[in-house]
Amino acid sequence: MFGLYPAGAQWVRHFSANRAPRDIGKVLTAHAGFTAGIFHTPFGEHRGAVVAQSGRFLILTAAVNAAQAQLAVVPDVQMQNLLWSFETGYANQWGPRELLALTGVDNWDGLIRHTSAEYAAVCKAVGDAVDGSLEKRAIEAAAAAEAAKAEATSTRAATPDPVVGRMFYSDDDAPWLPSDYLFDAPEVQTCAH
Repeated sequence: MFGLYPAGAQWVRHFSANRAPRDIGKVLTAHAGFTAGIFHTPFGEHRGAVVAQSGRFLILTAAVNAAQAQLAVVPDVQMQNLLWSFETGYANQWGPRELLALTGVDNWDGLIRHTSAEYAAVCKAVGDAVDGSLEKRAIEAAAAAEAAKAEATSTRAATPDPVVGRMFYSDDDAPWLPSDYLFDAPEVQTCAH
């Protein structure tokens, strides 16, 4: 279905969903911050079309217009090549400057740790999208935010205005006027032409 990728089997995670691949892509972009895919095939024909992407990881589908999604999470082509170099003993061909320019990390230990953590987070998000818990959490968070907003609005409405609620000085029932209104203006003399 997807075939093998250069980085090896440890960098491929498969998911099966009872939803269409396009639906999974929409959920990932709407609720997990993924970038929508354009269904291109970076690894060639019959090796998966990109549904969504997060950082250096691609979510591939076996068939774009299927009713049920067969998905794979893999590193992108550039990261595949870097991981292949590391796994096959060619890591020394990449210097610290090159690693830093390509990945933002200047050593292999940091790169593998960072990539592994990011890969685990992406796989968890895809798993949550497949089982529906990602949407459920998003709905719950939206409801909680709406409740907090309503509570803040009601709290603000119940708090009296400090200016209006304060008593103003009353001098024999004269209307209150601001202090800058009651200044003496010099007499203006007209100009004679």
